[in-house]
Amino acid sequence: MSIPLVLLAAALTALELRAQALHPVGSASLVNTRVRSQVPTAIDQFTGSAFLGQGGLMLGRFELSVSYLQGTLNHDGGTAAARDLAEGTVLLGVRPRDWLTLEIGPHARAYTLAASTQRWLFWELRARAATAFVGSAVRGYAELWRAVAADVNVPESFDHAQGGEAGMIVRLARAPLEGRIGYRIDHAVLGGGTRLETVDGVVIGVGVRWR
Repeated sequence: MSIPLVLLAAALTALELRAQALHPVGSASLVNTRVRSQVPTAIDQFTGSAFLGQGGLMLGRFELSVSYLQGTLNHDGGTAAARDLAEGTVLLGVRPRDWLTLEIGPHARAYTLAASTQRWLFWELRARAATAFVGSAVRGYAELWRAVAADVNVPESFDHAQGGEAGMIVRLARAPLEGRIGYRIDHAVLGGGTRLETVDGVVIGVGVRWR
């Protein structure tokens, strides 16, 4: 075999191994969170700061991602007790295009109240698009999700839920560090519209990504 063919075979093998290597990612963020619960007789709104940790593994075009958020929310303009909020996701994804990721998995949320815990479990389909728009240092992203099934321990029956997030990520030159700012929101409708639940917040964080 000639030397050029040997070099070509070695280059293709290296590219294949590189494509199959595991790439870890991780980030930590502070989320200014607001929860709004609306029923025909009242509207309750809670706000506060929560810590969001996210991580994942990428293998070729497949990825597994997890997230966990926790914080304490205080009632706006009232004397109601504070709520402890915790939520997490486990998502399996695939990238059919370099800029597009499709994911599926559970999204759990719990509010710890004075006498009980309110639990929400969504099974979600997600689509995420990301692209560079200032050289290669700044990327914009947008994500939409829709619940295909849900289980909630509230009196009203579940109708539907959806949400999304948009923002930008700035990657530092010659370093695996990146900064992130974004806005996220999700909205659930129960009991034919008699109960509306909205959770939104501004996300500010820093992450680490190896390539």
